[in-house]
Amino acid sequence: MGAPAGAGTISIMIRFHHDTPAMTIPLQKMRVGDIDIEYQVSDYTDPWADGEPETILFHHGYCRNMDFWRGWVPGLARHYRVLRFNSRGCGGTTVPPAGAPYDAHTLVGDALGLMDKLGIRRAHWVGESSGGILGIVAALTHPERLHSLVLVNTPFKLPGAVMETYNVGEVDHATAIEKLGVGGWCRATLGYRLDLKKAPQQMQEWVISEMDKIAKHVAIEHHLMSAGGHMTKRITEIKMPILILVGENSPLAKKEQMNEMKALLPNAKLVMFEGYGHGINLLIPDRCVDEMEKFLGERAK
Repeated sequence: MGAPAGAGTISIMIRFHHDTPAMTIPLQKMRVGDIDIEYQVSDYTDPWADGEPETILFHHGYCRNMDFWRGWVPGLARHYRVLRFNSRGCGGTTVPPAGAPYDAHTLVGDALGLMDKLGIRRAHWVGESSGGILGIVAALTHPERLHSLVLVNTPFKLPGAVMETYNVGEVDHATAIEKLGVGGWCRATLGYRLDLKKAPQQMQEWVISEMDKIAKHVAIEHHLMSAGGHMTKRITEIKMPILILVGENSPLAKKEQMNEMKALLPNAKLVMFEGYGHGINLLIPDRCVDEMEKFLGERAK
C-alpha cells in the first residue's frame, strides 16, 4: 500500500490502514533532554473514527529493547496508538557516558519527555520487569499522565537469593558483567529472565544476543537501579487501575509476592499464567494481549 497522496515525510500521527504491514513503519528519533530517543508509533485504528485513540506506552525491561514487545503490537494497534521506544542506552537511543545519572527518575523523565514531544498527554503504561518498576515510579510521581498501569513480570522487590545468584560466583554483579560481558552474564543468568522449559533455543539465543548489544556500564547501572527498588513501601498510594501479568513459576516475580501485592491494591487485577515462569511477554504475547484488552475494556465501561 503506497503513501497517502501528497505525503512527503509521513507524520507519526497519521493513522495507517490496518492492512499496512507493521514493518513498513520506520523507526524515528526524537531529541528529548540530553538524548536522542529511538521510537516507533503504530496506529491502525479506523481513520474515520471520532477523536484520537488512547495511547499505550511500552517500556521494556532490563537491557532489552522495543523488539521485546513486537508480538503485542498487531493485536493492540488496531484499537490504540502504540508507542514503543528504546530507553536510555538501549537500541538506537543515545548511550550515556559512564558516570552519567542513570536512575529511575531520569528514565521516567525520558519517557514522559517523549510523550510531551509527541503531543501525548496521557497513556496506559505497560512495563516489563524493571520497565514495570519505572511505571510504578511514574504512577506515584506523575499520576496525571497515566490512564492505567500494566505490570508484566514485575518484581516488587528482588529476592535476596536471586541477587546472590546474579553475581555468578564473583564478588558482585558488576565484576561478573565486566568479566563475562553482558551477553556472557546474561547467558549465565538466563533462567531468571526467561522460562527455559518453554522458550525455544532460537528465542534464548536471540535474547542473549540482543542484551549483549548493551554497553557494560549501562548494564551495571541499570542493575543497581532495579536491585535497589522496594515498591511495597508506597505502592498502595496508587489509585489508578492496575493489571498484573505474571507466570506463576517466575523466580523473580514470585507468586507469593504477587498475591501480597494484590491484597494491598484494591484496584488491581492479577492474572497468573499457570505453568509459566518468567518471560511471558515473549512466550505468550497473544494471551497477554487478550488479558490486557479485557482489562482496558472493563475500565472503559
